Amino acid sequence: MDGTLVPCDRRVAGLLAYLAVEGPTARHQIAQLFWPDVPASQAGNNLVHALRRLEKQSGAVLIVRQPQLRLAGNISVDLKDLLDGTLSALTGSTGQLEGLELDDAPDFMEWLMAIQERVSIVREQGIRHAIDDAVTRGDVTGALMLARRLLDLDPLSEHGYRALMRLHALDGDRATALKAYRRYKALLDRELGVAPHPDLVQFARDIDAGRLPRAPEHPRIPMAVLRPPHLVGREEAWQMMEDAWVAGKTIYLSGAPGAGKTRLAQDFARSKGAVLYLQGRPGEQDVPFSGAARNARARLAAAPHVRLPAWVKRELARILPEFRQGEAPLPLLDEEERLTFFQAHLEMIRLTSPGFTATITDDIQYYDPATMDLGVFFLSQSATLGGQGNVPHHLIVFRRDEFPPESQRTMERHVSSGSAVRIDVEPLSQPAITQLLATLAIPEALQISGIITHSTGGNVQFVLEAVKHMYETGNFSTEGQTQPMPDTIGTILHQRLQRLSPAAVQVVRAAAVLRTDISIERVAELLNTPLFATAAAWEELELAQVLTGERFSHDLIQENILNTTPAPVRQILHRAAARVLTDHGAAPAVIAGHWRAAGAALQAAAWLHRAAHAAEATLRFQEAADLYRAAAHALTDAGEASQAHAALELAARADIAHAQLPAR
Repeated sequence: MDGTLVPCDRRVAGLLAYLAVEGPTARHQIAQLFWPDVPASQAGNNLVHALRRLEKQSGAVLIVRQPQLRLAGNISVDLKDLLDGTLSALTGSTGQLEGLELDDAPDFMEWLMAIQERVSIVREQGIRHAIDDAVTRGDVTGALMLARRLLDLDPLSEHGYRALMRLHALDGDRATALKAYRRYKALLDRELGVAPHPDLVQFARDIDAGRLPRAPEHPRIPMAVLRPPHLVGREEAWQMMEDAWVAGKTIYLSGAPGAGKTRLAQDFARSKGAVLYLQGRPGEQDVPFSGAARNARARLAAAPHVRLPAWVKRELARILPEFRQGEAPLPLLDEEERLTFFQAHLEMIRLTSPGFTATITDDIQYYDPATMDLGVFFLSQSATLGGQGNVPHHLIVFRRDEFPPESQRTMERHVSSGSAVRIDVEPLSQPAITQLLATLAIPEALQISGIITHSTGGNVQFVLEAVKHMYETGNFSTEGQTQPMPDTIGTILHQRLQRLSPAAVQVVRAAAVLRTDISIERVAELLNTPLFATAAAWEELELAQVLTGERFSHDLIQENILNTTPAPVRQILHRAAARVLTDHGAAPAVIAGHWRAAGAALQAAAWLHRAAHAAEATLRFQEAADLYRAAAHALTDAGEASQAHAALELAARADIAHAQLPAR
């Protein structure tokens, strides 16, 4: 193009923006997005006419139509470059997304609002980095100009006013710094009816007292807070476990999320000898034998000397691609093959068990039904594994109110038979919390334990989050304050996340959406951001003990982040996750889940069909039927009635196949 401005209507401009950010997209999806209230055929015609008008007005092909709609390869878009990090947040136009609102396209509006938020985050992050760079160079005047630019983007930005106050103070102008604070305080009161954050109030007091601010640093939380050095308040439960151990019983540990079940199980088992630790992961419930595959890999990694018989490797190849030698996985055709498959797992367990005193199976509420069935089979066949000296003691850990009903009944039968015991892990008492705070060297542990107990309900993980909050705010005392910390743990978690940089917030939200497929590389791919920038944000999250390696420090943190992420942002992240995981060959049920969460019904239905086929291949007909019905529901939402009917017929056939299976 020669630089000539070409006018186009809002819908076409929105289409260009969408393709720039999202990349190649199916025609029917675009038609549904921009013309949701008209029949599919008419929406398709509207799209064709819009593309023709665009070509006529521009005199060029801006959108290639085959096989999917995409921008022509010679087109560059500032918006895309800005989000990719290849265009400076200080130089790009600020108006790319203005005037694109379409009241009759609600899904597009959700997308637009989420992208606007991403643009705001990228711009704010870029300006904040530029401010820090200017201060490092000694250019306080330039940094002040950037701080005002930050406030132009968001007049209510606390970061902007904090930067303005800090820079005026660094410039030796305390009066102007405090004037900026009073202006912000009045603005908050007038516009929102709220007061500034207590941290900012204290910052203003420090400036008024002549305590000049220093460059911000990430507070370092001691590693002892991640894993306290001493177990407290579990004497009664420990004794019950001792009695069960001596009697050779399986130990079930249950409790609320964050109650400290895992720590208790690990400390107890390790006091007895070598431990094999197996763990369920969130998001795997819909993938048949996903838990079994993870456990098999963990066992084989813990016993690298074991050589599996050829028949065992052949059976395990059904769920472990590394054993297939390029061959496609074999389906299970009948009950005899299913039994052989289960016996192969039993043999693998027998071969990998020697040398371990105990096995911990943690978070089994996340196990898929197929893996749970396999576990029931192991319990029924435990006598075939050899004498008690060859079989590790078994500790099973789960969330009390999240155990599937069938698994609950199996456990109850196991306990009533006298072969197992169930122990509930209760919240910590106030004396136990006082003792825990003292082991973490928290000042005035006795004085603050009451309010900690009130805020956390005695939940161990919540107590530790409250301690992290104290380290990050520097406030370890109740003296002189009516409320030293928020009333609820939800507020504590929210405030901790609010202290993260915008880049870290983006990264941790993407990680929360991915759930079980978390890695720095995969998050960078999902966000389409440079790897080094993602790694820097990851380091910040590790310092804040939000992440530990490539996992969340606790499932509760992950759940809180996912639940507090704005819905439009979640949808965009789920859509990106579906595409990334498709490229990485993830399980169909996982990909389907992301498309469903993204609100993309047709894509979800296609992957639900694939997931149902995978379930049928392992004789999981009941799960297949549920997946077909979910596909039918998605197709109905997409207006594909005939396809929905066909999916329901497949569900009915799967129900019949399930009813014809022999009793297990």
